[in-house]
Amino acid sequence: MDDDLPTDFQVIVVGTGMVESIVAAACSRIGKNVLHLDSSDHYGGLWASYNFDGLQKFIKEVNSDPKRQLQVYNLSEKWYIEKDSPQEKQEDDENKTEDSKSEPSKKVWSQASFATEYRKFNIDMTPKLLFSRGPLVELLISSNIARYAEFRCVTRVLTWLNDKLMPVPCSRADVFATEAVSIVEKRMLMKMLTSIVGYNEEEMNNEFKDWNDKTFKEYLEHKGLTPNLIHYVLFAIAGGTNKMPCLEGVKECKKFLMSLGRYGNTPFLWPMYGSGELPQCFCRLCAVFGGVYCLNRPIDKVATKTVDEGKTVVTIDSKSKTLNCDHLVIGINECPKEMISPEPAESCDISKAVFITNGSIMKSEKEPLTLLRFPPLTDEDNTVTVLEVGPATGSCPKGLFVVYFITKKVKTAESDLKPYAERIFDMSGGDQLEASEKPKCLWSLFYNVRDTSAPVSGAADSVHVCCGPDAGLDFDRAVEQAEQIFKKICPGEEFLPRAPDPEEIVFEDEVPRGPEFRGDDADAEPQQ
Repeated sequence: MDDDLPTDFQVIVVGTGMVESIVAAACSRIGKNVLHLDSSDHYGGLWASYNFDGLQKFIKEVNSDPKRQLQVYNLSEKWYIEKDSPQEKQEDDENKTEDSKSEPSKKVWSQASFATEYRKFNIDMTPKLLFSRGPLVELLISSNIARYAEFRCVTRVLTWLNDKLMPVPCSRADVFATEAVSIVEKRMLMKMLTSIVGYNEEEMNNEFKDWNDKTFKEYLEHKGLTPNLIHYVLFAIAGGTNKMPCLEGVKECKKFLMSLGRYGNTPFLWPMYGSGELPQCFCRLCAVFGGVYCLNRPIDKVATKTVDEGKTVVTIDSKSKTLNCDHLVIGINECPKEMISPEPAESCDISKAVFITNGSIMKSEKEPLTLLRFPPLTDEDNTVTVLEVGPATGSCPKGLFVVYFITKKVKTAESDLKPYAERIFDMSGGDQLEASEKPKCLWSLFYNVRDTSAPVSGAADSVHVCCGPDAGLDFDRAVEQAEQIFKKICPGEEFLPRAPDPEEIVFEDEVPRGPEFRGDDADAEPQQ
């Protein structure tokens, strides 16, 4: 590759995270000469998805590499099952279960059986959902990149209310069908939600003009909502806390409500095979339009130099080769500190956890795809977002579920999230076939991630620094930043115009086929 790789490009992108990959695709799509590099042997960076073997390698890399610990730290992995499960015991237990006829036989999982089915796992480092009418869905459709991906609808939204899991009524039909809300409450709720849908921040005389310095909870109380309704709206729909500013709560609720009814009963979509598929979709488009890709390509040095007529060129040293470009787009974790101006402000890091269980957190006739929002258990805590995905999403083998927990860091990931996990999982490590109201936790991973999502600028106009993942539920900030960077590189150009389907492409040496006429009737309508 070294011998064949050109040295001069219009745009070099370092890192294959979400923001970097969108920018690479956008530049390549309008004809820019793009080189896309990554120091890893896989796509996505902290936005990646791993099979189980790849995740084990990632854990070892982080534990052994101090540089990786600047991004990911406090890793704590635990097994709740044996290394090898004796086949005789498993068959005996399965026979007992079948004889009882109480439920279908379950597989007894061991660490060894995880290893044999490792390719069936797709575990996300940055699990996120897409709002059905959110910026990313609109971009995927308008650019035609949606053809590279598949999605499933989130089937239910849950909350933790009165020490148990409760379904959240999302649609109008749900609201009027639920018995958890009285008829009077239903009318109050619909009236209040209607006013939120009509909110327009550009109108000075809107209903919320006097609520700038008050909390969303105070607004809901002012509207006369009962404690139950306040819980549903504040925690489950807006994903907030008692301290959430009013206008932030209104915007989050409106985003939720505006995405209802487009694809399913909830406002959310989940990418098949995990969120790590999405950066790769944009990388595919970049490659289709001529982008050059090199993985396993670490960057040794980055510098800027002035050439003829005061033009600034960025030079990169990589594997003893010097590469030149007009614009460098680089992930914040790959960028030398001296190339960042100003230094990123300190922000609250992120606590995350991944659990693998032998059942869903709440039984359902069909395999569920679940969003659960836990209200804070203490005044110090933040809302905890829980995403549960099953085999139908390509995330795990049959009989298992992968469950993600995300919140803003207070202490460590384990101390922040374990109290919530213990409320919905059986973490005793006992008999997997034992009857239990809660699913058995088979494996867990707690870890903290540095929050590098705050926008920063490069020290030079030709260096564009991409932020890392945030603790939010969706990809909105990543899309917004990618578009801002693209506009700096390509002012006046369209951001990701629609890409043609393969059958629409006409090559230069092809003669386009003219209209066909059926029969000998000269007045017949042409058939394309």
